[in-house]
Amino acid sequence: MPTLITQSEINSSVLIDTRRTRPRYFDGKFLTAADLMQEQAYLLTRQADIARTLGFGVVQGLRVTKSDRSASGLAQPAASVKITRGHGLTPAGEVVFLPQAELVVDLDNVAQMLRLNAAFGLSREPQQPFQNLSGLFVLGLRAVEYTANPTPTYPPSVDGNTALRDGEIIEATAIVLVPYESEASLKDSRSARVRAAREIFLDRKPPQLPAGVLPLALLYIRNGKLDWADEWLVRREAGDDDRFGFGFAPHALTEAHFYHYQDVLATRPTANDGQLAARSFLEILPPCGPLPPNLISLADFTQAYFPAEARVELALVPEDEIAALLAEAIDLPPIDLGLKPEDQDALAILVVAPVRRAEYGDVLQTLTKLPQPALRNLVPTKLGQQKPIEALLRMNRNFQLRQATAQPGTVTGADPAPVSDFVDPAWVKVLRKTTQLWYVRRRNLPSGQDLAGTPLKLEAAAIRPPPTDTSGTGAESPGIPPKEDGSGTKHTPSTEAELATMLAKEGLWGRFAFLRAIADAPTHAALAKLLGQSVIAQNPILQQALFTYIEKLLSGISESPAENFDQIQKEPGKKVLTLDLIEKASKVFSRTELVTGLKTVFTKYPKLLEDQRTRAVLGRTNRVVELAQIGLAPESERLGEINKVMLAISKNATTGRAQAVTDAIDKYIKKI
Repeated sequence: MPTLITQSEINSSVLIDTRRTRPRYFDGKFLTAADLMQEQAYLLTRQADIARTLGFGVVQGLRVTKSDRSASGLAQPAASVKITRGHGLTPAGEVVFLPQAELVVDLDNVAQMLRLNAAFGLSREPQQPFQNLSGLFVLGLRAVEYTANPTPTYPPSVDGNTALRDGEIIEATAIVLVPYESEASLKDSRSARVRAAREIFLDRKPPQLPAGVLPLALLYIRNGKLDWADEWLVRREAGDDDRFGFGFAPHALTEAHFYHYQDVLATRPTANDGQLAARSFLEILPPCGPLPPNLISLADFTQAYFPAEARVELALVPEDEIAALLAEAIDLPPIDLGLKPEDQDALAILVVAPVRRAEYGDVLQTLTKLPQPALRNLVPTKLGQQKPIEALLRMNRNFQLRQATAQPGTVTGADPAPVSDFVDPAWVKVLRKTTQLWYVRRRNLPSGQDLAGTPLKLEAAAIRPPPTDTSGTGAESPGIPPKEDGSGTKHTPSTEAELATMLAKEGLWGRFAFLRAIADAPTHAALAKLLGQSVIAQNPILQQALFTYIEKLLSGISESPAENFDQIQKEPGKKVLTLDLIEKASKVFSRTELVTGLKTVFTKYPKLLEDQRTRAVLGRTNRVVELAQIGLAPESERLGEINKVMLAISKNATTGRAQAVTDAIDKYIKKI
């Protein structure tokens, strides 16, 4: 409770709030009506001050939509809206409340609107007939009071006359229309909505309304007919919005922009797959939001929705993480589609395809284009903003076209279709199953080049850290235990000499020497780097499978190094190992989940992976990756015959019959 002070103690350091003065009661005091009115005014002022600390806006309900029936029940009215039950707080701190479950308001009730506007002082000039009104108007609620219930007054003297005066003050909520005066109000129906969104969400120029009006929706009226009602342009949710400052938009404003974009997206123009441009029906985009279903052309993975200069990438995300991604991006600035091309080069967009959490790991393994592939824009960028590779590809296509037209008898056609960054059937399959794509604006993080310290380049021969057992069981990887350096520390080979020793123990040194002989220096280095990866270096079964896989890619190569060397001596240059083949093998075998899958499959037969001979037989089948995939599949998706198949694999692998092992695996795979 505040401390009471006397009049003599009041000095310049005490600030008096003249709005909140209440009567002080004591026995024998003569009370007048003014004293009681002052008491009521004090309570109302204090209540309004407390309400303002919560922030103005809608507390609950008060949703506004166009109505297909008038208040009297007539179908297809010219200008009627529907407001649901709810309550909110005006910027002045007054409570507005609609008790009815659903209220239909006819905006052409001119007499009522004229009276209210005149009473509230909202009309700056004489109101014209509603049938002639055109432009933007804010539909809002305002707290009003009126007196009622006449009561006879007690005569102040013996010869005084009695009179009747209203004895009660009744609080109510009035629906008002306030003109929205801006450049947007002068445009046509579609352009007015787009421009109003720019003014409100990007330029931060909200409609200038009286403090006692709670805005619910922005309406566009043309000659007395309601074209559209957009509630999220002016509607804000109530609540304290404590932000950092520095130009950050209030959270209620960014959320309203998100919901406004959702509503406008439903009215987008029709376009073919991958050809819808956001600029065709919007001026700005929120930093995150849903996307139209035909955003991407699955024929060549192109899009025209975002600016051509923007960096747009595609990614998979578990569907239960979408809300977290949107929450992180909602505070970023809106995307201005009207900027110059040179100002859009720092714009980065991530298009997100949600998948079920249970399917995320399996779907991710089927994709060959990782990390995120880029979605090229159909609209060519200006030459100044083009990447060098894009300019060279375009020049090459023009050269091919001129060369074709120069040859006699050649039929000229259209410019060949641009080469896409990627066309992956696995991505096509995923996107066809996705019902809703989302996008988020990505942050442009600093590179850190100016941080203290000097960066050191890590050479390929640097010693790699020991592998970490991610299974939590402490079990070793399948195969021979990793090499130890005498101190008990396990590590992968750091030099080619250690790599040669490791491969010689597995009987693979001759096969490695042959591959090195038919490779150039960069390819040789890539092969050594691949074999030095911990997932392969510590799993001899994967080493056996890797050599067989690479040899299968080189047609005519046998498992005998001597035969292979004789062959290349007779036909030098015919067999060549390239970087593309090494990269293809790396995508298949550089996955740590292969170890987990093999552990599951060979749980009951661990000795098959401990014997070098059986590992060689399993490697020659070229089915080790398939076995790992079987182990990664859920238990419910595996057939009950897996034990029978593993028994056949064990029997044939120990006797050296690689083809019989291959047939058993292929037969099982066909069944599942």
